[in-house]
Amino acid sequence: MTGYQLKVLELSREDEMLSIGIRVRGPYDPMVHEPKAAVLFSNGTEIRRLPILVQAYFPAEDLETCTIFAKYDYNMSYLFFNQPENQKIDIWFEFTYGDTVIDHMPFTLSGDVKLDGDRRYRITFSKERTMFTLTQRKEVAGRKELPPIVAGIQNLVGTLWGIFLLPVGVLCLPVFLVEGILEALGCVKSAPNNDRQGIGRILNHARWRYNRMVRQNIGKSDTKIKLAQKAFELGCLFPVRKNRIVFISDRRKDLTGNFEFVHSILKEDESLDMRFVLDDREIKDMGIGNAFRFGFYLATSKVILVDDYTQLLYKIPRRNGTTLIQLWHACGAFKTFGYSRMGKTGGQKQSNPAHRNYDYAIVSSREIAKFYAEGFGLSLEKAVATGIPRTDMFFDPECRERARAQFYEQYPQLKDRKILLFAPTFRGNGKLSGYYPVDKFDLVRMYEELGGEYAIIVKHHPFVQDRSVIPEKYRDVIIDLSEHSELNDLLFVTDLLVTDYSSVIFEAALLDIPMLFYVFDLQRYISTRGFYYEFEKFVPGKIVYSFRQAVTAIRDGDFEAEKIERFKTRFFDDLDGCSSRRVVELIRKSLQ
Repeated sequence: MTGYQLKVLELSREDEMLSIGIRVRGPYDPMVHEPKAAVLFSNGTEIRRLPILVQAYFPAEDLETCTIFAKYDYNMSYLFFNQPENQKIDIWFEFTYGDTVIDHMPFTLSGDVKLDGDRRYRITFSKERTMFTLTQRKEVAGRKELPPIVAGIQNLVGTLWGIFLLPVGVLCLPVFLVEGILEALGCVKSAPNNDRQGIGRILNHARWRYNRMVRQNIGKSDTKIKLAQKAFELGCLFPVRKNRIVFISDRRKDLTGNFEFVHSILKEDESLDMRFVLDDREIKDMGIGNAFRFGFYLATSKVILVDDYTQLLYKIPRRNGTTLIQLWHACGAFKTFGYSRMGKTGGQKQSNPAHRNYDYAIVSSREIAKFYAEGFGLSLEKAVATGIPRTDMFFDPECRERARAQFYEQYPQLKDRKILLFAPTFRGNGKLSGYYPVDKFDLVRMYEELGGEYAIIVKHHPFVQDRSVIPEKYRDVIIDLSEHSELNDLLFVTDLLVTDYSSVIFEAALLDIPMLFYVFDLQRYISTRGFYYEFEKFVPGKIVYSFRQAVTAIRDGDFEAEKIERFKTRFFDDLDGCSSRRVVELIRKSLQ
């Protein structure tokens, strides 16, 4: 095949946990830093792809071969979203080493593997040893659930007990307030995350004690969630509107990004009833009206469109007869996310329902569909290669000229200058901890080192709060637009993109912009975040590891731009500017 051999070292099931451990041996490539293994599960209706966590990877002494060990424990209850217990599950392996991808990889079994310990399932192997099957034993199939009357009594008793606790908690409020005062004086243990001062600290402590007693949360977030839930229940009294489409986002407060391009086509059909819930605040700060509309339109809309992770979606059940489509904001497949990071710091837990209730998620190409299905926890066929709507603008000459004219009208001093766009991504774990070490890229020094050949535009990720201080004398030629401009619009005036691990490279490739990858912390980033592809084999430009190397590459015009064309065709199936129309076709299909 390819010289790689897979041996199953562990294969066992105890209750709901399936443990799989493998070893792969084969030719060694020093350019490969992240070999990957995945296991695929099929119940005959859906196919779920999950990573096997690589625990060790090392070359032999002769540097000719290497060994990879990978292992993970999978909870069979969470394989397929909202599916009944599976009578039969087919399982096979996929192995990736650099550009080598082996699906349905043949395997052998270690002599230590015990196959007779599972009382619930029988295990069988395909003739070619490329797949094995778990089949539920007849004697345990169809286990009986609790009789409805018993389940009903349990729910009733639980509800009555919750109602009883509410007034008891109110009677105890004076005690909780006194304890809050004592806590402020350092006499008793503090409530978790109580960083307030004065009376706010006392009230927050009393609220925490009340919440623990009544087993409910009372606060701004919970009030908005309950309002959305009640609005959903109200909406369920009405039939689903077969022509209603709702756009929901907690990423943006206006109709931009993919939403804008999809809406521009949908609005041509006057028979459609389009509604909007666009609020970029956290749940606790969301407007009351938006919280109500969220729940009501979630219940009454035939098609629900989202463009990012939307936390409130997982506080309210989905109504039958509706279709949820994720118009994800990013192109291509670059940094690993979601369930692709299971077992790693900050990674998703298998039991987490986040993203798993999508009926469809759009992607830019068929090649990367499996990665989005894996990251979102979806069945493979739910990742649909329509293309990304907002990339249509890069195929529109009028859009390009309009963006350039608007930019130069605002910054006329840059009209005849070459522009270097510095657009790195953030470090850290997300919105609250995101940062970029701005001292690593000295903007003034770069401008001077290049002899003023390039004006520099800075566009940091929204999660980054720190900014470089730009001296007054340079502010006409070094401009930080992190808070103001749309990144895609800036690409239309960019002559050189300097970035690191940002997905902006996909949009830049569509415009054939030369790219320089300044990655002073590449090994650290690989170990903490990771990529779907080998970074050094994958990026469409020159890689530099120090500021001095970056200066030299720019001076020499050494950007390895010949890599861009192959990169484009790999990550975009259709370079035609019609992605929005393909997404609209998917929406119309869902309205039927």
